Amino acid sequence: MTAVRRLGLLLPAVLLVLAGCGDSLATQPGSSRPPTTTQARATTPFCEALQDSEEAAEPVSGIAIGRPVENIGEIAADVRRANEQVTALAPQEIRPDFDRVNQLAERQLDLLEANGGDTLAVARDPEIARARADPSYQVATQRINDYVRSTCPR
Repeated sequence: MTAVRRLGLLLPAVLLVLAGCGDSLATQPGSSRPPTTTQARATTPFCEALQDSEEAAEPVSGIAIGRPVENIGEIAADVRRANEQVTALAPQEIRPDFDRVNQLAERQLDLLEANGGDTLAVARDPEIARARADPSYQVATQRINDYVRSTCPR
């Protein structure tokens, strides 16, 4: 059996926090670990915009490669609008990182739109693969992840 590859649009909300969030093992059924508590953090306009971006990107995040994205024009417009809001509200110290991530997200959205929502177009694009593998891109995404994990409640 072959593994199913997924299209991972590297949009601010998609690449952020999702990997590090979720229920702890202590809250899972059958766990013997005691639940841990964390101090709640106040939500901010930036964190709210990040949530909106995550919701806008939901139709394209994690979709299996080879499956078409329906209504890509509408979805792309929603994602762009949400990403612009996140970037506008991002603190100065990480705004250049969001700008970098948005460049790659924009390239992916352009490809999806130009190809009628065909996810294979994104998967085959060598420019996108190079951008994802670029060490400076990896550093930027790590800084974003670190900031969001320390700032936004989940």
